[in-house]
Amino acid sequence: MENKNISKKHQNELISNEMQELISYRPHWIIRKGNVLFFLILALLLASTYLIKYPDIIKGSMRITATNAPKLLIAKTECKLEKLLVGNEEEVTQGQPLVFLQSTALHNQVMQLKNWIYEIEPYVIRDSLEILLIKPLPVFNQLGEIQNAYQDFQNTLIETLQILANGYYQQKRRSLLRDELFLKSIQNNNIQQQQLLKEDYELQQFEYKANESLAKDKVIAPIELNQNKSKVIVKEQGLWQMDAQLITDNIAMQNKKKEVLELQKFIIDQQQKFYSELFNLKSKIEAWVQQYIIVAPENGKVLFTSFLEENQLLSTGQELFYVQPKESNYYGQLMVSQGGLGKIKIGQRVLVRLESYPSSEFGYITGEIKYISNISTAKDSFLIKVDFPKGLQTNYNKKIIFRNNLSAQAEVMTDNRKLFDRFLGQLKDIAKR
Repeated sequence: MENKNISKKHQNELISNEMQELISYRPHWIIRKGNVLFFLILALLLASTYLIKYPDIIKGSMRITATNAPKLLIAKTECKLEKLLVGNEEEVTQGQPLVFLQSTALHNQVMQLKNWIYEIEPYVIRDSLEILLIKPLPVFNQLGEIQNAYQDFQNTLIETLQILANGYYQQKRRSLLRDELFLKSIQNNNIQQQQLLKEDYELQQFEYKANESLAKDKVIAPIELNQNKSKVIVKEQGLWQMDAQLITDNIAMQNKKKEVLELQKFIIDQQQKFYSELFNLKSKIEAWVQQYIIVAPENGKVLFTSFLEENQLLSTGQELFYVQPKESNYYGQLMVSQGGLGKIKIGQRVLVRLESYPSSEFGYITGEIKYISNISTAKDSFLIKVDFPKGLQTNYNKKIIFRNNLSAQAEVMTDNRKLFDRFLGQLKDIAKR
């Protein structure tokens, strides 16, 4: 027993201190269970590849358009901005003046004349010209190049007022109609007299025939028969005179009707002349407004394209405003090459990054495919229509201001496959090689 203890002690003396520390050291749990941890992490990674999905992306160029796009207003001629009537982002209504451009006419007078025409026009179209008595023409003397047309219309209006209810021509027409009634009454009276003369003539002729029979029987003298015959002739002459009088009455009646018809024709011609002068003045005003007044084409919000101020000189074609309608429908025209076209389907999600609005600052717009063309374009690409359910609002909740032909880059999210399937597909491709 003592020999064994001596032997152990001897062995301990033979092992160095460093070796003893190494033998007695207990490794960290990561080292002791490292293999298990490694296989566990690998299993988690494999499981994640089965859960994580990643879509295929097909890229293409896009232009954004609108069915009710904001309307661009420009300066049509080189002129001075005389008066600015609205502010940026102000709500306006259709036809509302936005800018007065320099002109020889007073804009307010032209607009008042225009409003007067639009007020009476519905009545004029219905031939209710009495509105001219209720709403008389305002007097203007600074209409510039419209002044001559206004003066011609004013003269025609004065003549037209005479054909209205209490005008000269209406009074004359009523007088002619009264004369026609008088002539008709006289004619009826003469017809009654003619009837009486006929009856008197028939009685006189009956008496003559009776006397003629008596004269043949020698009852009365021939001279008495001649007296009766003379009376018959007088009655017959009265009838002829009455016939002539009735013919004269008919002629007078026809002449009076002719006067009424001629007067009626003059009234109609005057109405037509008034219509012509009114619409001629209206067209000249509209042409003037298009040249010297910029008006809102529809209801919406005014958006300035640059800083504007009064007395500023504008150049021809200079962009001034956009009028943003309250409701605009936007869509994108996406051009995609044949590569990967078969993966694109209606309803797929599209991410749109506008070139004018960097996605790092403004974000991207989300769209949805609504239509895929079956015919390629001249550049061997296919047209795809993309709708924007949220309008032009980005994922950063920023509203994009629409401008014509906004260009963008689009990414179509196609097959949303699992990472496991993708790795498996890659392994199959490698195996086939």
